[in-house]
Amino acid sequence: MPVLQAPFHPAHQSASGADPLDERLRRTLRTRVSELEAAERHIARLEEKNLALKEAQRDLKQLRKEHRVLRTSTEGLVARALLTPRRLLGKLRRNGRAAESSSDVPPAARDYQAWFGRHRATAGQLDAMRQELHEFSHRPFVTIITPVFNTRPDWLREAVESVRAQIYENWELFLIDDASTAEETKRALRDLADRDPRIRVFSLEEHGGIAAASNRGITETQREWIALLDHDDLLEPDALFHLVKVLQTQPEADIVYSDEDKLTEHGLEAPSLKPEWSPDFFLSYNYISHFTMLRRARVEEARGFQLGFDGAQDYDLFLRIIERTKRIQHVPRVLYHWRRTETSTSNSIRHKPGALEAGKRALSGHLARSEVTGHVAIDWRTHAYWVRRDLNFAQRIVIVREGCGSEPDRLSPQTEYANYEIASADSIAPGELNRLIKRNDCPWVLFLGADLEPINRDWLELMAEHIQRAEIGAVGPRVLAHDNTIDHAGIVLNQETIAQMAFCGLPAEHPGVCRQLQITRNYSAVSASCLLTRRDLFLQVGGFDEQVGSFSDVDYCLKLRRAGYEIVYTPFAILRRDVPGKSIPVDTTALAVMRARWSDWLGSDPCYNPLLSRRHADFSLGD
Repeated sequence: MPVLQAPFHPAHQSASGADPLDERLRRTLRTRVSELEAAERHIARLEEKNLALKEAQRDLKQLRKEHRVLRTSTEGLVARALLTPRRLLGKLRRNGRAAESSSDVPPAARDYQAWFGRHRATAGQLDAMRQELHEFSHRPFVTIITPVFNTRPDWLREAVESVRAQIYENWELFLIDDASTAEETKRALRDLADRDPRIRVFSLEEHGGIAAASNRGITETQREWIALLDHDDLLEPDALFHLVKVLQTQPEADIVYSDEDKLTEHGLEAPSLKPEWSPDFFLSYNYISHFTMLRRARVEEARGFQLGFDGAQDYDLFLRIIERTKRIQHVPRVLYHWRRTETSTSNSIRHKPGALEAGKRALSGHLARSEVTGHVAIDWRTHAYWVRRDLNFAQRIVIVREGCGSEPDRLSPQTEYANYEIASADSIAPGELNRLIKRNDCPWVLFLGADLEPINRDWLELMAEHIQRAEIGAVGPRVLAHDNTIDHAGIVLNQETIAQMAFCGLPAEHPGVCRQLQITRNYSAVSASCLLTRRDLFLQVGGFDEQVGSFSDVDYCLKLRRAGYEIVYTPFAILRRDVPGKSIPVDTTALAVMRARWSDWLGSDPCYNPLLSRRHADFSLGD
């Protein structure tokens, strides 16, 4: 029989009766202090790097001085004479190697280029797509808007030619000259306008920035759809085809986006293989980015691009559009190549700190318009955003743990959240847990493994920030193994094993692919070893199912997803497993039930791009 325990720690008794406003102010103060401490640690790391750089510069200056002295000395002149034939021979050998190999390309880039070569459309596939176009019932004209300012002519021509190469031909390209001063750019624009009647050039009298130039393009078109292309980036020839193809089955869509990669001096690299629409991921950074096609009516409702957000103008616009629609579709295919330059945000947001601040302001505006109380912080480890929601009311939480009936409350010294009680379960069998929750009347329920211990004292509060949201069904934290590697950080679905622990085995502070280990994002499921949910939802969807055994947590989360609720992973709540995890025997009956019940979800996890590895849930490239 489960034994209910009231927390015994004095802090809990006093806090539970505290004035809600005072408690909220205390939480706000703790949050701000925590953010300041994180910023101070970031500044300290920067100062260390700056100091190391200054020391290296001093050493380099001294070496150059010594080198100049040596070159003019008798010994230096003799050494140069002796080494000249060897240097010439070495140069010839290096040039020969460069001509016959790509040894200068980083291994990760080389691997991706080989992978992309296997996945991009072949000439035969492009011909098949041209034939498929005849079957499209809806073939809208798409206006592609490209702001231009002093762009290198060769890069601009490449961008334009990638549009002209589109197999979907119902497009027009608006090149918006943002008062370029470079004559070579102006000549290139005149030449490009003469190449194709679908290309039009518009000029601004004064330089207004990307937002102003883009808005000019919006006012000049009457087409149903708008697409955005930067002036030095490239499209795959099937880019428009795939985005318009979505409209054949999803005609109500308002945003369609694809995967992308970076175009660098080494060629193509750094792919961003995205999930289906993930609202919490999007609040961490603009993962939608490129290639994006937008319904013009939604853009106009959002009042176009707002001035003052250059560097994050797309993010700001997208945020205002998603306040009006959730009809967002994704094409899991790399169709856009974002050119990485020394000053581009495609290289690193650190190169344009103003863009990081503009994105923060855009996100803060979104929260205000959505009437979400809280604020936006910057996670300085990843330079991603962290939306800190106010906990409007700290509901009573029942923490369900196995076999802790007569133990002291070990959580109390490690948990700032005061309003909880502990329920000891005789076992973690689904039926036992269901009966316990039916008898308990706490509005929020946390299932917590007996071998897990919190690392940060605000862990429960950070999870509660999300479960208070009406659209959220369950929340999971970052759980570390006893050796300080990742035990799990969300669950990835598949047909073979049903569930794999995301990022399992990576170092605790590893950023993960595209920083996804260290940012708030959505998953299809989280583990019941630490899962926060609402009691009413638990009872509404039928709780845990005994038929699926150890997969009951995955089954529960998928029932929530089917009912329209999101599952959230927060990396900022951290717990550790104090002993090595135990392997669970495979239950073939449970496997069969899950495969029959959730075949669509297991075959295509919407929170995990189908191009990613199915053997490993680490977001690495698939076959």
